[in-house]
Formats: sequence, C-alpha cells, structure tokens
Amino acid sequence: MAGTQTISKPTGNPMFSLRTMIIEHPLLTFFILAFVLAWLAGAPLLLSKAGLLALPPDLPVELFLIAGAFAGPTLSAYIVTLVLEGWIGVRRLLRRYFQWRVGFGWYLFVFISPIVALTLGAIPFLGSSILKSFSQNWSLLLSLYLPASVVGILFGPLWEEPGWRGFALPRLQQRFGALPGTLILGLLWSLWHLPGFIGGWLGPFTLSSFSALMLGTTAMAFVLAWVYNNTRGSLLLMIFFHAALNAASSFGGKILPSDMSAAVRPLVESGWIPAVTYTLWALLVILFTKGSLSYRRGPED
Repeated sequence: MAGTQTISKPTGNPMFSLRTMIIEHPLLTFFILAFVLAWLAGAPLLLSKAGLLALPPDLPVELFLIAGAFAGPTLSAYIVTLVLEGWIGVRRLLRRYFQWRVGFGWYLFVFISPIVALTLGAIPFLGSSILKSFSQNWSLLLSLYLPASVVGILFGPLWEEPGWRGFALPRLQQRFGALPGTLILGLLWSLWHLPGFIGGWLGPFTLSSFSALMLGTTAMAFVLAWVYNNTRGSLLLMIFFHAALNAASSFGGKILPSDMSAAVRPLVESGWIPAVTYTLWALLVILFTKGSLSYRRGPED
C-alpha cells in the first residue's frame, strides 16, 4: 500500500502480543477482531433471546447493531492500521470517507442500479406481476426507498465499510488478486452475519435463508469491489452503495404481489431473489472486466 510504513517487530518481550500478531498477520488479525468484537457487542441480544439476560423491553435493537458493526470491522480496521501505519495511516483512511469526486455517473449507478436490478431479478420468480406491483407502488420510492437509503447508512454501512472495503479489500486484492481476494472477503463478510440469524434480527434462521444470504452477500462483494476499483477506493460511495442495496431489499419486500404461488413463496421469503440477482450481476461484472474487477496494481504492489 502506498505510504505504508515499515514496522519492525517488537523485541524484548517473548510473550505473544496483539501487536506482534498485527505486524506478522495484519489481515488475519483484522478478521479475528472484526468477528470477535462484533459478536461480543451482539452477545446481550443473543443471551436475551436464550433467556439468560433480561434487557429492557423498549431497548432498541439498532443500538446493538450499530455497536456490533462499529466494534467489529471499523474499530478493527483502525486498530490494525494504527499499529501498521501510525496516525498517518488512520488519517488517510478517514479522508476516504470524504472522497466524493468520482464522477456523477457512479452516484447514479450506486443509487439506481440496486432497485432496477432487484426488480428485474424478481421476474423469473414472480413473472410480470412484479412490474405491475412496482408501477402501483412507485410512490414508495420517495416515501421508503430514498429515506431508507439515507437513514439506513447509520445502521450498518457507515460502520462496516471502513473495515470491509476500506481496510480489507485493498490488501486482499494486493495479496491474492482481484477475484480470489474478493471471494475471501465475500465469504467472511457473509459468515460475519451469522449472529443476526441466531438472534432473529435478520429473520428466522433456516438453511435456505442462510444459504441465500451467503450466496447473495458473497456475490455482491464482487460488484462492490468493481465499484470500489472504479472510484479510487471511495469509502463514501461504498457506504452509499451498501445502504442503497439494503433499502432496495426493503422496497422489494413491500411490493411483493399477494398472489404468489405456494411453491415460490418460501424461496422469495428466504431471500433468493437478491441471491440470484446479485449472483447474475456479479457474473456480468466478472465477464465484462475479464476477471479483473477493474483492479490495477500500483507501483507499490
């Protein structure tokens, strides 16, 4: 990475330390911290669900979701960056939150493509009825989709993306290449959501719903990586895109036709429309970029 300082290993203390592990295995340490810290933050919800901890009934679940997202990928990214690159590296990561000069077309893509993709992706499941339902509920774009794209930034994207795309993705691409590095990130990003199913705040856990999440999240990582590589690593665009994807799923859930067949309903409710849509989207990006995801190694690589 450009500007990365060379850090000497700590001496004089033979005992294992977090600093030593960060210096020797920065990516591994980041992912361990991202999982452990996030899952610890969500532990009260899991203990409450199991009847082992009494939480106030009016305590918002969102507080734990924000705490988990921040304490996991974001805090982990800053801890590892601070050890590896010092405060210069931390400030460099912070500046990428405000990297907004990326071309107006990318802003349109980030906010419009999720809702278009999911609507088209629903046609094989629901037929043309989804288009009719979309036209009948277009006002939800203003009352639901756009507000959710903005407010939803606070409930995950703002706290996740500095870790996943801000810290991990550039290092994974540099070490393993665009496709393998993104696949690793996508799989780990998917598994990171497991407590959300166990605790119920991501919906009931079933093999079908978790498989759909794994497939869809892993596939979406390739599209996010492509946008990341084309916007010079803009965290701002990653946060917006992540929020728009979440908002598009919420919008889609509100316009599902009521006359779905009994055979299709379980697949739809388990999240297979986003899973299939994102997989096809990722394959198109991979084919379009000939597997590069628009990643270009710099001289420092």
